[in-house]
Amino acid sequence: MTQISRRLEQIVRRELSKNIIPVKTPDGILVGDVLITNEDNLKFLYRNTQLIYAEIHLNSVAIKMANILALRHSHLSVDVLYKADQEYGRWFVDSQMLRSQHQKAIHTQDYDRADVLWARYCESRDRTVTAKNQAERLL
Repeated sequence: MTQISRRLEQIVRRELSKNIIPVKTPDGILVGDVLITNEDNLKFLYRNTQLIYAEIHLNSVAIKMANILALRHSHLSVDVLYKADQEYGRWFVDSQMLRSQHQKAIHTQDYDRADVLWARYCESRDRTVTAKNQAERLL
């Protein structure tokens, strides 16, 4: 039993050493030397008051990107995460816009237009879910 607990402790230490623990500050969340700020549900990454990445949609992606940058790993993996997050953001905004237009068409009793908008919304919603899953798989 003691060997199992030691091995588990080693695994936990190794996993924790891969990531820097985020610290909440008055300005935002600090991960190493990278600051994550929040504005209208969008995250921004700063290093030494200089903007690095803007308009990140998913919290988990922002924290992972900040960890990679703070540990000074390859920017290539950060760029891949950022592109996946931006793809999710585009589909999310598109689906919300289509849903709003659908509601407006229902309100004005333009049912043909509402049907078309609902079909487009459903496709956009499905692509949003797919894009989110792809972004989270990269974590």
